[in-house]
Amino acid sequence: MKRFADIVEDVKSLSIEEKGELSEILDHILIEERRSEILKHHHAALEELKSGKLKFYDKAEDVLNTLNED
Repeated sequence: MKRFADIVEDVKSLSIEEKGELSEILDHILIEERRSEILKHHHAALEELKSGKLKFYDKAEDVLNTLNED
């Protein structure tokens, strides 16, 4: 496996067009990873809701009181 520094050097040697294309590819990869992370958190929240661990509050004051308890 290449070291990060080697990859950076390889990227520096690309043409402007190739760097732009690589940038777009990386943007799409990052977006997909963020979506996956959001979905993972969503599923975890649903499990907490089902188990009764997830709490809902109507007032910000109640949220702050709960946070200050910990």
